[in-house]
Amino acid sequence: MFLSGCPNNEKFGPDADYFIGLQKLEEGNFKEARLKFNNCIKKGTYYCAKESAVQLTTFGNLLEKTEAAEFLYKTYPGTDTLLILAKQYNNSNEIRKLLEVTNKIDFSQDDNELIKFRLNALLKLDLQQRFFDEVYTWFMSRSITQEMYQFYRDVYSTFAVESPENFAIQYRIILYRRDYLSGYSLAKQLFEYFENGDIGPSGFLASDLGKSFLYGSEKIVNDAVELRKKADTDYIKGTQMEFYFWFYAGRLYDGANLYYKQAITCYENAIAATDDGSKKDNALWYLLKTKLKLSLDGTLAEIGKYAREWNDPAYFDDFFDTLIPSLIVNSKWDAFEQLLNDIDGYASKEIVAQIAYLYARLIEESFIVLDESRQSQKEAVLSRLYTKALDSGTSTYYRVMAAYRMGLKDRELEQLLGLNTQIGEPVAATPLDNLLSGYAYFGFPEKIYQAFFIDEVSTETGIYIADFLAKYGAAQKNDEYIVQALRIASRSANKSNGTLSKDQLKTLYPKNFEDLVDTYSKKYDINSSVLYALIRSESFFDKEIVSSAGAVGLTQLMSPTAGEIAQKLKVKEYELTDPETNIRFGTYYLSELIRRSNGSLLRAFFSYNAGFRKVTTWLNSSMLEFRKSDNMEMDLFLETIPVSETREYGRKLIGATVMYEYLYENSDFAQTVESLLK
Repeated sequence: MFLSGCPNNEKFGPDADYFIGLQKLEEGNFKEARLKFNNCIKKGTYYCAKESAVQLTTFGNLLEKTEAAEFLYKTYPGTDTLLILAKQYNNSNEIRKLLEVTNKIDFSQDDNELIKFRLNALLKLDLQQRFFDEVYTWFMSRSITQEMYQFYRDVYSTFAVESPENFAIQYRIILYRRDYLSGYSLAKQLFEYFENGDIGPSGFLASDLGKSFLYGSEKIVNDAVELRKKADTDYIKGTQMEFYFWFYAGRLYDGANLYYKQAITCYENAIAATDDGSKKDNALWYLLKTKLKLSLDGTLAEIGKYAREWNDPAYFDDFFDTLIPSLIVNSKWDAFEQLLNDIDGYASKEIVAQIAYLYARLIEESFIVLDESRQSQKEAVLSRLYTKALDSGTSTYYRVMAAYRMGLKDRELEQLLGLNTQIGEPVAATPLDNLLSGYAYFGFPEKIYQAFFIDEVSTETGIYIADFLAKYGAAQKNDEYIVQALRIASRSANKSNGTLSKDQLKTLYPKNFEDLVDTYSKKYDINSSVLYALIRSESFFDKEIVSSAGAVGLTQLMSPTAGEIAQKLKVKEYELTDPETNIRFGTYYLSELIRRSNGSLLRAFFSYNAGFRKVTTWLNSSMLEFRKSDNMEMDLFLETIPVSETREYGRKLIGATVMYEYLYENSDFAQTVESLLK
């Protein structure tokens, strides 16, 4: 199935043999397929050649499959090809060869299925002690998964003998099943095994112990003291367990309230006890949250110091989701300038953009008054702040809002929204590009989505294959491909360093279910761009999706809400996974919320997510915080909403609505934003 615009669509060269081989395989022409795959292995690019070698392991007699698997692993060594070889040795009952090739596997990160092949091979050869030793290594080296739990239940437990190692494995299973009370009651025995040297240090086991204290203890403070003592003992100090004991001691003090200073000390000791950046971030996040409980001013004074210690700035985004509303509630207007200076270059782009935008808006609304030396430069200060907000990472919202406040138009606005109307330098291809574009060009949609995540892909190829999947899914009436298309387009756009064409952006903001959206947006007098934005943000156009809270379908309706809508629309029987029903109900519901919100789209968006009564209460509180009697600015109201999910929901819908209007309706940008903020 051909699509225009494919990178290198006439230059597959030897790689074409891989895709032709797949076609021959589907036709049952194994001889010709083998010939094509071998040709690609000799002359093709890396991924096409490798996949050709993989295909050779799937057909032929047992000997041919085994030889192909051995060639594959020798030529392309890696855990994925080792797994294929292990399966083949298992199928051909070459157990000793299986053990030989898996001798150096990494129990902490290699595929669980590969590890199970090895462990089952040990049992087949009656090497039970090695079996026990390696199961112990496996279970102490990573988080327990459902696959590991099933292995424990169905295989290991039938052979296990009483030992400290078996006790430790059982303990991890108990915690995996979230039986914290049992874990807490068995903790004393586990500590004795550590103290006597019967069990060596294990960070995962220490983490499980900490969780058993945190969720199974009724003597919170006493147990916090106990963990502090353990962290400072000779057999724990300096091991990977020390971090967890300090960390969970801090969590216990934190949960007890009134012991915040002790919690902070424990978090600081946890940070000092590890070189792992993700663990440091975790402890530092809790430390900042605890300091915020103690003192808002104290936290603000130290945040610059802590920002310089962050490993992953995005990890702290939700800390700012707590901090920023606190500043507004407490009228800490003057804190925004110093906060911006402290975190600029350290926090994520999204957070820097948010604070810069808010700082500018507070100046505009006279909550912040510049000193005399800068008052004459007010417009320059605002321009600098809004310019900083334009660089908002993946957040369309602050980019849109800053552009609106700056009055950007024409080419500046196009560049800002990601449009590229000029032909630039060709995008450099990545090693995976030919494989993915070939799957699209030669018509193998079922292979694209999984392969997309193997390695980096150029933005051009990412958008191309997304466009292919979207069109293929629409033609075949297969919504799975449509959902995959949007996910690939979104990931490709977020990773892009440049701008996209208007057609490429339309792949990121598609008009799926167009007939239904047009019908019901007209029926209930809602701008179709608003409805597309709602569906995209709620479900990514996945008609079958069900949220963890139980919301169903394209517009994510809860059953009670759907029941009320059905009564009002006099619909007796309905199915929320049916696109027409879901879009009809969702559009009607949103139209009612807009009416009840006096025409305010943003208020209606918030109400759709959190409920009308909550939003009314929040709005009244916000007006008090900003000393307003009426005409509350909706962008400032958004920042005061106490629920992070609802704030982000409003941001997403504003950004998506603007993009739909700009891409498809060529509407005036400023008028679109104003209509959303009224």
